[in-house]
Amino acid sequence: MSIEALELSLRHSFIDKNLTSERKYQPALLVNDNKRGKKILSNLLYELDTCDEFWISVAFVTTSGIATIINSLMGLQSRGIKGKVLVSQYLNFTQPEALKRLMQFPNIELKIAVNDSFHSKGYLFKQGAFSNIIIGSSNLTQTALTSNKEWNLKISSAEEGLINLQIKNEFEREFESATKVTYGFIDEYTEHWKKAKSFAKKINFETEKPKAVVRANKMQKDALNNLTNLRNKGSNKALLISATGTGKTYLSAFDVQQYKPKKFLFVVHRRTIAEK
Repeated sequence: MSIEALELSLRHSFIDKNLTSERKYQPALLVNDNKRGKKILSNLLYELDTCDEFWISVAFVTTSGIATIINSLMGLQSRGIKGKVLVSQYLNFTQPEALKRLMQFPNIELKIAVNDSFHSKGYLFKQGAFSNIIIGSSNLTQTALTSNKEWNLKISSAEEGLINLQIKNEFEREFESATKVTYGFIDEYTEHWKKAKSFAKKINFETEKPKAVVRANKMQKDALNNLTNLRNKGSNKALLISATGTGKTYLSAFDVQQYKPKKFLFVVHRRTIAEK
């Protein structure tokens, strides 16, 4: 990136849409839109895979959220890219297992804000003399990154740009006052998390409403038709390749539902997938 390219992208986005600029430098609204094939996760993975350093500040983090970026995190570790992650104990929503998974990466410094007011969601990635910044509504959860209605704004800034310095300074101020996550802290937090989860289940049971019917999306319908055609031709094996968050787990359930086998074996590499 050059200063000239950055300036042109800003003029294009904020002053005159008829100007031409490089798309990857343009400020952009990031949303999840299954119909248009848009996922916030795709942007997050790109930034993780190309950054020199990263800062993540989110209120909630779940095991499913970590699972969506686990390969990128492994890549960052292998390349020696360091980062800081700040999460929150707000509502005891952050999952202890997710903290344990982040603890496995020695290149990541992990802290948790234990006050009740921390609810920020922001991601900052340094690339050379510039930074890409994503700020909005998305926590580090699978649904927030792939399916929820979320709004996030992505902008680029030079390292000495005021907005870049403001965000880094605010992050460091919060990070400095937060609690370092250790395995001892996770053990203690797990007890609070279990109590909160148990209470939430009780409330949900007492006020439970009929669940919405889950229906197959277009990708799943096409795959189900292809599986049926393969079986009709005598095939007993099939391979589905599809991006993260497109619905492969639900597709498996739909296929069992339509094929109606006497028995079936469902093998997964993440316990959260099996539980879901």
